[in-house]
Amino acid sequence: MKTLHLIRILFLVCIFSSCDEKNNATQEQEAQYIQQLYTEIQTMASSVPCENATQWNFTSYGSKACGGPVGFIAYPNTIDVNQFLQKVAAHRIAQENYNEKWQIASDCAAPVQPIDIVCENNLPVFVY
Repeated sequence: MKTLHLIRILFLVCIFSSCDEKNNATQEQEAQYIQQLYTEIQTMASSVPCENATQWNFTSYGSKACGGPVGFIAYPNTIDVNQFLQKVAAHRIAQENYNEKWQIASDCAAPVQPIDIVCENNLPVFVY
């Protein structure tokens, strides 16, 4: 079942990326798809209140045009972590393809990687 979900996500990434050079998706449509994926990632990550920081982890997300992640996102270990990380990977791949296809430029500043997470007001907060 999880394999089928991953295949579906990767198929969608190919539809909205440069997997098919005849792809008719506009830049705006591809950007909307990437934003939709990120919204789904945020929804999953925020679906549980942060009450115990030991039950949380974080991962990088996105892809800057010059390489490296856009940032980091905290997520609870109580969600379907495999599905969450698959969605994060699909988002990264879609953004890499988008950046390359549309020749996107970005700053090359690397986001600082957190060293820990604490819970404040039921929200995860990074410690640097």
